[in-house]
Amino acid sequence: MIRYSALLCAGLLLTACSSAGFDRFGGNDASPLNPAPTSPVESQALGSLIPNDQYPNQSYSTGQQSGQPINNAMGAEAELAPPVQNDMSALSQPVPSSARSLKRTDLLGAWTLTSGAEQCKLNINLTNWTGGYRASSRGCSSSDLQRINAWRLDGEKLVVFLAEDGSTILGRFHSNAPGRFAGQATMDGRNLSFTR
Repeated sequence: MIRYSALLCAGLLLTACSSAGFDRFGGNDASPLNPAPTSPVESQALGSLIPNDQYPNQSYSTGQQSGQPINNAMGAEAELAPPVQNDMSALSQPVPSSARSLKRTDLLGAWTLTSGAEQCKLNINLTNWTGGYRASSRGCSSSDLQRINAWRLDGEKLVVFLAEDGSTILGRFHSNAPGRFAGQATMDGRNLSFTR
């Protein structure tokens, strides 16, 4: 008797569902929705976010970073974007002819950053960041070294570290040997190095 009652309840339940429009085989008569009306899309050129008269010695790029290979998912190097020309002649240091040619992968990882008697940690990776790729310092007592936030290669032989704004250059470095970089702070000209 209990079996028959259970079968009767299951049959009534199935009948109720199919008559309520929940037929899973496409038997419901729901009407299709009308598409939302659209208007034509217009475009116009965007103005500069930073006026050039406010920072006359700087130029800004809104896409690929200056002189950097296009970054793909595997960090492989592709074609070079044209470099942004900055009027930084007062801050530039000559790159020695003995400086090694560099690739982005030569810089990745953890380093020890040295400024006089001060030593702190420097981490460099390929995450896209304002002005280049992500870099960070840890344990630095110098306020300039604490501001390191990004890096990029300028040409094939010069590494530049940038502040959080992506345009203030904090230091320029070159490499004469694997795992060793020497350079200067651009704010006060003191000698800096980073090694593994």
